[in-house]
Amino acid sequence: MSDLKAELDAWCQSYVAAFNDEDADAIAAHWTFPAVTTQKGRSFAFKSEEHFAENTGLLLGFYRAHRVHRVERRIQDVLALHQNAVSMTVADAMFTEDGTEIVHWQAAYVLQRIDGQWKAVMAVADGETDAWAARGTPLGG
Repeated sequence: MSDLKAELDAWCQSYVAAFNDEDADAIAAHWTFPAVTTQKGRSFAFKSEEHFAENTGLLLGFYRAHRVHRVERRIQDVLALHQNAVSMTVADAMFTEDGTEIVHWQAAYVLQRIDGQWKAVMAVADGETDAWAARGTPLGG
């Protein structure tokens, strides 16, 4: 499992680097499509990398408006579902330029290994939605 966890950590750090670079296309490249995210009791389906990147661009604008300068992620748990499929729980946090934490939450992903690369298939984003709402700055609101 340590090799698997190292592979998934590399995926996580690459994903976070794309967020830190505010690169919606690079973020979308970490996914396979169609893809699904959940938040606020609803599911959102993304049919293509372009569709996902467009939505991610809006999310990055929200982050900029709330002074997010750096994102960090650490893996909390991994469950192998099959040799090429896993579920993963992560802890995410966002910080201002001076290092002050803005918000943190837990998220879950289902990933598949496709052509030797891990790609997200689904994310449960309810933790992020709840964290921003608790801060008084609802995501999407």
